[in-house]
Amino acid sequence: MPAAFARLSPLLSLTLVAAPAGAEEYLWLQAVAQGPVSGKLVTWLEVQQRLSANTDVTILRPALGVQLNPAVQLMAGYQYQHNDRETAPDTTEHRLWQQALIRLAGKPGKAVLLSRTRLEQRFVEGESDEGVRLRQWLRGQLWLDKRWSLIAAGEGFIGLEDTSWGQQEGLEQTRLFAGAGYALTPRLTLEAGLQDQRLIRPGPDRTNRVVNIALFYRIG
Repeated sequence: MPAAFARLSPLLSLTLVAAPAGAEEYLWLQAVAQGPVSGKLVTWLEVQQRLSANTDVTILRPALGVQLNPAVQLMAGYQYQHNDRETAPDTTEHRLWQQALIRLAGKPGKAVLLSRTRLEQRFVEGESDEGVRLRQWLRGQLWLDKRWSLIAAGEGFIGLEDTSWGQQEGLEQTRLFAGAGYALTPRLTLEAGLQDQRLIRPGPDRTNRVVNIALFYRIG
């Protein structure tokens, strides 16, 4: 068991509420630096660690984009992901991805509804197949005051083709998140909450209960 998971495992007991039999508990830790670089050029720099009793996943996700207007952002990036598992061989995945982030309604600081559509091209080391996947994400955020906000989000993952290494065509995963945000400073925000991650498989689906803690720093 990873040491960090062992130390923080009491937090994961929260995820057992209404969890189905066989659900696995995870802790996801995320740090992001984002914002304008020059003019309309924006960046996203992310480090993420996903921990469970049997798995340790490391993710690095850098990207560059263009802020077309206050409500529309286009971005493209790369993702490195290493999966260290006790019950299966380790794997390393590389992804190229492109996305459109659109503010559908509202105003930051009050209430907003965001949409993110992302296309991924996935490559697993040692495998010849490329997996193309579409992801659709919606997020609502309601500010209670200048520091506190409530957040709800959902995302669906749709495989556009089958691969020999496990990606399946059609809906293969959903995520539902509920939590809160707190502005530590005008540039630094902490978000935390619970996430239901459902992995859709030919046999029984698998559900992960996730404690998600993220730190966002706005640059520029």
